[in-house]
Amino acid sequence: MQKNKRKKITFSILLLLGLGIIFFILAGKALVVDEKPVKSDVIIVLSGDGDRIEKGIELYKKGYASHLILSNGKENNFYNQAKDSGIPVHSIILENYATSTTENAEFTKKLMIKYNFQSAIVVSSNYHMKRVEKNFDKEFKDTEIQLTYCSSGSHYYNPKKWWETALNRKVTYTEYVKLVGNYFGFNGKKSKELLKEFI
Repeated sequence: MQKNKRKKITFSILLLLGLGIIFFILAGKALVVDEKPVKSDVIIVLSGDGDRIEKGIELYKKGYASHLILSNGKENNFYNQAKDSGIPVHSIILENYATSTTENAEFTKKLMIKYNFQSAIVVSSNYHMKRVEKNFDKEFKDTEIQLTYCSSGSHYYNPKKWWETALNRKVTYTEYVKLVGNYFGFNGKKSKELLKEFI
């Protein structure tokens, strides 16, 4: 009886260890959501790394949408970059109030409804996309608006080997803490305060 109990405990430990190793290896890739772009009414670009606006401009110029929504668009000079790339001003819609991913979803939804857009490609950095998907799906669940999530990639984040640099490790840990925080209703300032306690 004692022997069987020891076997069960050993098996449980090995199982947990195995699952832990699998999660560790896949933690970076699990953050990435990158769907094939489809023709849509608008491309939503979230402020942040420069690769995001580059991807948004690329998709626009390939004809995937006739408008850009730049969420917190004056941040990081995204508005000027889009304009200087040759995109007409009348095709660029600015949203300048969002301070978090949750608010990105909230305020862009209002703009989608205002302009009667029925579909959008949502663009952000690869490591940010899982949180983007969770927040946007939650915000848009009561609408019939179709969302496609396209990763812009990242000039510095490698999801396949996220543990190799201190910066990539910090980004990965930060995203998971924010995902948990968002799940429990923390976002914006609350989320940043929670993050300081863990990172």
